[in-house]
Amino acid sequence: MRKGKLIGVLLLIAVSSALLLIGARWVHFRLTHAVTNAVFVESDSLTRVAYRRVGGRIVELYREEGDRVRKGDPLAKLEDRDLRLKIEELRRKRERLIKEKEALRIRRLTSEEEIRKRIEATGIQAEALKRELEALEARIDQLSRDRRRLENLHRKGVVPSRRFEEVSTRLRVLEKQRSALKEKHRAVLKETEILRVKLKQLAELDRRIEALQKELEALRKKEEDLQNMLEETVLRSPIDGYILKRYVSVGEVVRQGQFVYALYNPEDIYILVLLEETKIEGVREGNRVLIEIDAFPDVRFEGVVEEVGRATAAKFALIPRDVTAGEFTKVVQRIPVRVRITEGNPELLRVGMGGEVAIERR
Repeated sequence: MRKGKLIGVLLLIAVSSALLLIGARWVHFRLTHAVTNAVFVESDSLTRVAYRRVGGRIVELYREEGDRVRKGDPLAKLEDRDLRLKIEELRRKRERLIKEKEALRIRRLTSEEEIRKRIEATGIQAEALKRELEALEARIDQLSRDRRRLENLHRKGVVPSRRFEEVSTRLRVLEKQRSALKEKHRAVLKETEILRVKLKQLAELDRRIEALQKELEALRKKEEDLQNMLEETVLRSPIDGYILKRYVSVGEVVRQGQFVYALYNPEDIYILVLLEETKIEGVREGNRVLIEIDAFPDVRFEGVVEEVGRATAAKFALIPRDVTAGEFTKVVQRIPVRVRITEGNPELLRVGMGGEVAIERR
């Protein structure tokens, strides 16, 4: 009997000691750690994807919520018939303008070549007429001197009238030839001048060709822009990660900027802790953090404090409290603390999950 009592006393002492030790360790843990359950899984790469420059009817959705995607993977497709018709119309217009420009270019080159050849020919002709006129002028000058000499002799009766008349007739014939040559020379010079004017007028063709080239360049840029918009009808993932949410359905009409998917990268996941201001003492950047996620109670996660906020979460709430009148109910404010995960598989976590953390105090 006494032996049984002794065993009972010893057992009671052992249990009491164990409970005391557990209690002491619990108290020590609470004194050396800031513990809170205001914990949320967040992501830096939470991205809402939308069409930037195009809108229209969704004809295909390639991904569902929870699917893994790589950067550049197609997510959705818009109806692109109107854009393709516009591009085809622009291409046909460009082809017409290219043909028109080529025709003008050939016409310009042909005209210039022909005019220059004619200018060269009229120049040669004008030079030949000039030399012929000079020779004729010399003959007329000589014949004029002969006529004056014969005229004097004729008056004296030395030269018969027939001889004088012959020289006069020859002189009149040469003078008529000279007049005809001068007229022909003036006509050739005038034709040359007209040809030079036509050569200058080719600049008008140059201006038309230049205008067509500018129009073609504008159409090319517009076509490139439409081609880019056509490519943008396929919405692609901007990051590696997972589909968090799908906002639209096939057949729905979306506008520019309207969200289609929300994505996140599990590698960018972090823990947001809203720590009570009464527990902030000793919490510093670099402190070790023990993390428990409610969805995975048997999975071990650890992290370090990456940043301690400089303002309370309520300060930047959508409707912050107005305390200027001095009428308010005092509540414990919470400081946002960012925790980077150092141990554990972040792929298990989902944005928005909750849990509990114990932040080591220094």
